[in-house]
Amino acid sequence: MIKELYKIGLVVSLAIFLLFIFYEIHNLDNDRKRYVSEHYISEGVQETGAINLVASVLLDYRGLDTLGEATVILTAAAFLAFLVPITKATMQDTKFTMIVSQTIKLIIPYLAVLGAYLILFGHLSPGGGFVGGVVLAIIPILLTITYGVEFSEYKLKPARKKLVEDIGAIGFILLGLLGVLTGSNFLANGQANLGPGNTGELISAGLIPYLNLMIGLKVGAGLAIIFNSLIKEK
Repeated sequence: MIKELYKIGLVVSLAIFLLFIFYEIHNLDNDRKRYVSEHYISEGVQETGAINLVASVLLDYRGLDTLGEATVILTAAAFLAFLVPITKATMQDTKFTMIVSQTIKLIIPYLAVLGAYLILFGHLSPGGGFVGGVVLAIIPILLTITYGVEFSEYKLKPARKKLVEDIGAIGFILLGLLGVLTGSNFLANGQANLGPGNTGELISAGLIPYLNLMIGLKVGAGLAIIFNSLIKEK
């Protein structure tokens, strides 16, 4: 009973805290909020070199928020991979027709190309590391659903997926430190004299394309780990 009350109290406390934060944000001076949004729209391309203003906000102006979101996925994947057994799973005997199996084999290359495109061109068009990472995560998820966990993890070993996720997380932080080394702030892309390049070209927008790549690797590998871990049983 005490344990249940503790959980309820924790949830209620968190809800009250979040409501307080949202209330304070809502009551911010409208002129200040309008100034920030107008600055992003009018100066975002010039300061960051990213035509996709969403990418410029996520990976430059509010890069720390993006790092926090990525850390949530990393933490969830790490805990699930640690807590869930790796030998027994609930979907080992999945059976589909030949049509389904062949269709999956046909779709996977297109998913890989689409995911890579969304990541690499995220600073030029709608997309980015998060969206591209989710698309790439669909590949091992489809393998798991169609052929079972054992086949999926034979093709894409958990240790390798964890390595890719770690590379993405560490790479994101190391790229952020370049802003400090150039005399500016952590994850300061456009303000760190890194050179946005020629706006509209693939090699442009300073660090944003590389940050997108790290996020894509981390999100893709992390979601794949989380999915396989959640469907396993003790």
